[in-house]
Amino acid sequence: MNPGIGMPEIAVLLLLALIVVGPAELPRMMRTIGRLVNQARGMAKEFQRSFDEMGRESELGELRKEIEKLKSANPASEITDELRAAKEDLRRAEKLEAKEKAVKTPAGLTPDDGNQIAPPRAAPTPAKPIKTGAPEDE
Repeated sequence: MNPGIGMPEIAVLLLLALIVVGPAELPRMMRTIGRLVNQARGMAKEFQRSFDEMGRESELGELRKEIEKLKSANPASEITDELRAAKEDLRRAEKLEAKEKAVKTPAGLTPDDGNQIAPPRAAPTPAKPIKTGAPEDE
């Protein structure tokens, strides 16, 4: 039963109702009280259901928002954006490097990258010894 109201309390309440209302009207009054209690319980259940439903709807709304965020946040687009930025950085670096080479080398000359093969050197020829001293008679 209800907390705090036990069988002795209910017996006292029924005895008071029997004395106040009388034995003829007591069954009708008990039916009316039963209906009112039943209606109050129904309203309480409906009230609780509406709160539960609002809670579920708000949770569903939040879930829908999360799903939309996940759909709109395309990880592939983030990666491609980063790749595009890296490509642009590389292009800028290549342009700067080409400008620096053009400034360092005079016009008409090709820059020496170190990749070119040096022309072969002639083999050194031994020098002829120089005779020193007095000329000899031959």
